[in-house]
Amino acid sequence: MSVRAPIEPETGGPRPSDPPDLPTGGSGGGPGAAIYITLAILAVIAIAVAGFVVTRGDSAEDGSGQVPAGGPVTTAQVAAPTVPTVPTTVDPEAAAKAEVIAAYRAAWDEFLAVGRDAKATADDDRLRAHRTGTSLVVAQKAMVEMKANNEVYDGEVKLLSPTVTELTPSVASIIDCVDDATGTVDADTGGRVEPATRVVQRANVTMKKIGGVWKQSSFTSEDALCAGS
Repeated sequence: MSVRAPIEPETGGPRPSDPPDLPTGGSGGGPGAAIYITLAILAVIAIAVAGFVVTRGDSAEDGSGQVPAGGPVTTAQVAAPTVPTVPTTVDPEAAAKAEVIAAYRAAWDEFLAVGRDAKATADDDRLRAHRTGTSLVVAQKAMVEMKANNEVYDGEVKLLSPTVTELTPSVASIIDCVDDATGTVDADTGGRVEPATRVVQRANVTMKKIGGVWKQSSFTSEDALCAGS
């Protein structure tokens, strides 16, 4: 039996281990060219999608506000609780009421100032500036009696809770608790004439607006429940 020698490939021909030549295109490329072009396009799309996902993840980490699905929620991303607003009630007559009470206090201040002044008379303009009607008459009468006896006031009067209960453009009503701790002394010697006995009473006051100025027109007091008594 004879042994057959192996057949050597021709010189310059393709070897089994060499890859086949890629078609270079053109009309003679055949179906293989289309397959390779499609693969190349898919590879480009895959790279672009991978880059977008990486960029989206980076933007979430650098605080841009984009959070990956399923990622942790930070305190910066939790909305602050809404604080309910409490409506406020404004008294439209607050300014007018404050003006009335200020005039009422001034009437008392000027009455005591005249009463402490040994040289003042019952016709002192300070009384007329803040009083009218029966309130002015009563104040002037008190001054006439004191001056006739050469007496002056000492001590003080505290207005504890003046409150406007009624208000019109020209008339106002006030309820107050008056803490009266005044007495009288001799205008020359300063000796005690009438002791300063403390009395707290409920007062009912009427104020009238005359010539654009609020003045006390009447004042009455009564023994009733009163703050500070």
